[in-house]
Amino acid sequence: MKARRKKKGSTFVIVIVVMAIIFTTGTTILAVTANDYKMRINQSKKLQNLYEADSGLDVVENIIIKTSQEAIKYADKEVKKEFTKLEDKDRSKENLNKVFKERFYKYLSAPQNIKDLDGTVKTVDKILEYLILSKAVIGSIQDNDTINLAKLENIKSFNIEILKSDYDRDSNNIILGVKSTFQNIEGQLKNEKVISTEYIVSAPEYNSEITSINISPVFDGKAITADGNMNVTGGNTNISGDIWIQGNNNLGENPEYAFDKYIGGIKLDNTSFNINGDIYTANTYHLNNNAQSTITGDVFAKNIYVGKSINSDASKSNNVTFENNVIVNNDLALNAQNSNVLIKNNFYGINEKTTEIETAKQALNSSSIIVNSLNSNSTLKVEGLSYIMGVAYLNTIGDDGKKYQTGESVAVKGNYLAYTDVDDILDGKTNVTLRYYSPLQLLESKDGESNASKKAEYFAEYYNDSKTEGKYSFNDGGVQLKGEVKSAGATIKNNKVQGATIFSVDDKKEIINTRNEFARNVFAMGDDTGYENLYDGQEVERTVRNQIAFDKIKDTNIINENGAVILTNNSSIEIKENKYNGQIIKKGLIITNGDITIDGEFNFMGNIITTGDIILKGEGNKTITYDPQVVRSILALNNELLKDVFVKSKANREEIKVTSASEIYSVDKFLKKSLWKILK
Repeated sequence: MKARRKKKGSTFVIVIVVMAIIFTTGTTILAVTANDYKMRINQSKKLQNLYEADSGLDVVENIIIKTSQEAIKYADKEVKKEFTKLEDKDRSKENLNKVFKERFYKYLSAPQNIKDLDGTVKTVDKILEYLILSKAVIGSIQDNDTINLAKLENIKSFNIEILKSDYDRDSNNIILGVKSTFQNIEGQLKNEKVISTEYIVSAPEYNSEITSINISPVFDGKAITADGNMNVTGGNTNISGDIWIQGNNNLGENPEYAFDKYIGGIKLDNTSFNINGDIYTANTYHLNNNAQSTITGDVFAKNIYVGKSINSDASKSNNVTFENNVIVNNDLALNAQNSNVLIKNNFYGINEKTTEIETAKQALNSSSIIVNSLNSNSTLKVEGLSYIMGVAYLNTIGDDGKKYQTGESVAVKGNYLAYTDVDDILDGKTNVTLRYYSPLQLLESKDGESNASKKAEYFAEYYNDSKTEGKYSFNDGGVQLKGEVKSAGATIKNNKVQGATIFSVDDKKEIINTRNEFARNVFAMGDDTGYENLYDGQEVERTVRNQIAFDKIKDTNIINENGAVILTNNSSIEIKENKYNGQIIKKGLIITNGDITIDGEFNFMGNIITTGDIILKGEGNKTITYDPQVVRSILALNNELLKDVFVKSKANREEIKVTSASEIYSVDKFLKKSLWKILK
């Protein structure tokens, strides 16, 4: 028994030894074979690369790749154009893929206008073949779609022929058979070689995700849109983008017009406020006290007012620079100490309700420049043209409840006393009448006419007649109108009174166009589609409240690396030191049906939209930037959440957002080549 077990154990050992020898030998053989295979492959690749470089086939391939990439860009743009024309039911991925492939094929197969290397402009039938034979690539594309060719540099000498050219419209495939003749240098000998290969160019699968975005005027171009007021106190605020602030100016039953007509809109107090964009407000842009401001764009406002409010003790040290045009529907007013207003372009006071006004509201509907601060070291300068269509009103009331209409388009406090000094200037002539406007007896008519024009004539006579020694002296109030002045009443030019002017046909066209622009931007948020006679109506038609479907909003608080989406249906929002609910927000979309308060440091890119007030307060820098690409990206990424939030305009503007770039394709998605053959 023992001897038999010992014999079995020896057999097992022998088997193991034999198997080890076989395994070792097999492994060695496999390693040698694999190494030999790699050497052969490397040698083959080396030979292939050598032949391709000498033959120019690598250049041909490079031309095909670059031209195909241009075809992809073209096809992608065409898909975007086509997308906007399609109804929702036709916007399937299959249909878009079909359009993409057709346009890709068209770019490579249809005739193209080119500007050749020698500057010649001509039409070629097959751009791909022409580029291969010319040894050129697409350098750039002109606005008229003409292709500028660019020469390939540092390429070897070779001759290319196209043996086969097969364009299959059904499959959107292009097959090109190419033959290259070149010199192969071996030692001192030059051998002519000929090789050929085939390239198959196929339209790739369209891989972009497209989202249709309805462009609403409530966010388009605007960093901030608010139905309420905007109050800025303390700190420094810099905004890139437009702001639209409707403003709330409920005056009540017995308003104090000297101050109350300027309430509502945008109010600055002890702050620096700069905007790289336009301002639109149906109420007042108001620098209350110690406010510094620069606006690079146009300003469309009911009023621009630099001065104290009814609750302020004083107003001083305000400075505002308007780099472009200023358009007001009522007054440009200055009532502050040591303050300066500079308009570097044109000023338009566009409202001309100087007649047939039945109530005291006439003071709110006649554009003028008003200076109520005397001996204040303040200035108001317009460097461009000045169009002033209205005249100022005194804060006096006649027995019929009307305000007193002056003849001044530029009114400086104290100069109105000329209307009380009628007998001195006219020596008691009977061609004038007086009327009592509490608490003053004032000129009512001249030569039987009671209107702004006649009063302007009288006003100019009073202060410009050197023979008259009137009781009152003229004050220019620091007003400097440097450019040409067109006005309904008397103005100030070179420290003298200039009478009313006659408006030419071109002047009237300019004013009408400016009024329409005011109405479009202020009353309709920049989109007046579907509205008529907007300016005549003097009503704000588009508001946040009627452009946002708040019944479609559910309270949402999404904050991630793609941007924040903060939606509230009926509550206010407070952001402090760039944080909302403890989370930092740097970009996004904020929409609320309440007030928004931003306190302290704030750096944000996107849109802020509210039916309530915007309150910026506290120290620190506040930077708010409108970036159309950021906004559209957020809208596209959150399309399901936001698609019903914005009410569609009748203009039905639509843009396409591609969430993945279709231009990024690997070469093997659109190009294949056969093994090359050595013909000689």
